[in-house]
Amino acid sequence: MNLDDRKKKILSSVVEDYISSAEPVGSKTLVDKYHLEYSSATIRNEMKLLEEQGYLEQPHVSAGRIPSTKGYRYYVDNLMKEKKLSMVDINYIDNSITGFGDTEKLLEQAADVISKVLTRPTVLTLKKQDLLENIKIVKVSDKLLLIIILSQNGTVKDCFAKLTDSVQDQTIEELTEILNKNLVGTPLENLSLVLNNVIAKELTAFSFVLDKICESIKYEMSKEQKKLSANVESILELPEFSDVEKAKNFVNMISTKEVIDEALEKTKSNGLGIIIGSESKEVMLKDCSIISLDIEKDNKHIGKISVISPKRIDYSKTISTLKYINTKFKNLLLNDKDEGG
Repeated sequence: MNLDDRKKKILSSVVEDYISSAEPVGSKTLVDKYHLEYSSATIRNEMKLLEEQGYLEQPHVSAGRIPSTKGYRYYVDNLMKEKKLSMVDINYIDNSITGFGDTEKLLEQAADVISKVLTRPTVLTLKKQDLLENIKIVKVSDKLLLIIILSQNGTVKDCFAKLTDSVQDQTIEELTEILNKNLVGTPLENLSLVLNNVIAKELTAFSFVLDKICESIKYEMSKEQKKLSANVESILELPEFSDVEKAKNFVNMISTKEVIDEALEKTKSNGLGIIIGSESKEVMLKDCSIISLDIEKDNKHIGKISVISPKRIDYSKTISTLKYINTKFKNLLLNDKDEGG
C-alpha cells in the first residue's frame, strides 16, 4: 500500500526516533524534535490511521506509538536513507581486519568487528560445499602428525593425529601423495566418508596410521559451520533487556542452532537480506530482525554474515557497515590474489 507524503514523513520520524530513544513516540515529540509542518492534532490523527493500517503499534494505553513489523519493513524498503560510517568506525574496521591468514579467519575477523561496531550478535555461516584443494601431512615427532587441509575457497584447517607406533618419513610422503590423488576435489563435509572408502580399498597397509588421521579429520570436519560472535555485555545493556526474562529469551534464541538455521535459510541470497519480526514465521524471532550479507570469492558464494537484533536496530548504519565490510573483503581477496600471482 502506498502512503501519502504526510504519512511517510510521520512514519519515518517515528521509526527513527524510536530506534534512537527506545521510547514510544508521541505527537509532541514529533512537533518539537522533528519540526514537522503539521499541528499536534493532525499528527495524532495520522498516527492513529497508521496504527489502524498496521504500520504503528501502541504498547500501552496513553503511551506513544512504536513501529510494527510492517512499519519497519515499509521504512526499510521506501523511506530509509543510508548513513555514511563515521571515521571512528571506518578506522576501527580497517585496523581490525588485517587480511592476513586464510579466508575463514578473515571472515571470522569481519563477523567479530561487525558485532562490536553494532553491539549486536553476528552469525558467520560458511558454505558447506567447499572442496579439498590439498592435504599435507607433517611429521611433528615419531608419534605425532600434523594434518593440514586446504580448501578451494582458501580455508585452512589443521588437526593433530597421535599414533601408537612411530612412522617413517617415506611412509608419510607416500601417504600424502596417495591421499591427494584420491581426495582432491572432495566436498569437505564428505571428506571423512571418502577417506574411509579409500582406506578400505587401497590403503589397508597404512591403516595403523590412517585410522588416527581419519579420526582427527572427522572431528575437525564435524565442528559447527556456524560461528557466533556475541558481545553479550553490550547487548544486555539495551533497554529492551531491562526485563530479565526478555534478556534470557534472547540469549537462548541466539544459542538455539535450529532456530537460527531455519531463519538464515530464508534470508535472500545475492547480497543483502533482511527479515523483520514475524516475517520469519518463527515464534522465537517475532521480536527480532536478521540482516544478512552474502560473501563471494571468485564469483562464488562462500558464506554469510548475519546480524541478529531486536527489531529496534539502526537499519541504515547496519546496512552501511555490512556494505563497507563487503567492499573491504573484496579488496583484501583481490590483494591476496595479486600478491599470490
